[in-house]
Amino acid sequence: MEAIFIEKITCAATYAIHESYIFPADLNNGGIQFGGKTLEILDANAGLAAAKFIPADLDFVTAGYDHVQFVSPATPEDILKCTSYVTGADKRSVEVFTKFSTFNKQTRAVRPAFIAFCTLIVMADPQQIQFPKLVPESAEEKFICGGFQDRLASRHTELAANQTILKHLSN
Repeated sequence: MEAIFIEKITCAATYAIHESYIFPADLNNGGIQFGGKTLEILDANAGLAAAKFIPADLDFVTAGYDHVQFVSPATPEDILKCTSYVTGADKRSVEVFTKFSTFNKQTRAVRPAFIAFCTLIVMADPQQIQFPKLVPESAEEKFICGGFQDRLASRHTELAANQTILKHLSN
């Protein structure tokens, strides 16, 4: 069966949304959601967003997280919402932006809780990869996608610096 190619796709078409309660098993010793649980949700949700963008016949893996920032704690009084969407692609890499917010069940207040960018790498020869054109529509999407090239350049610089660090690590 031949893969279907999509010429262009909106950011909204790549949205992956996860909502959940915060359970006692997910809490750290401070009574807030353990950061590792947040990253677990992020990784799964970012992968779903990427799967809506990357051609179906191509496999991909998580390569890294950037601009990770815990903004406010998530507690058992909150419902956690995680929204991820594709914000750029280049050669073999796809960038996904993820934001978490909390909805307090008592006060009904919504607060930002966490933001991050995830880079996923397609496991194929770049010559075999043809990504669709990404079309941001909302003001948020246009702003976030507008910074993609700068973040990509920063990642390349950090990757080079990491290679130097790796050469100096002991076993």
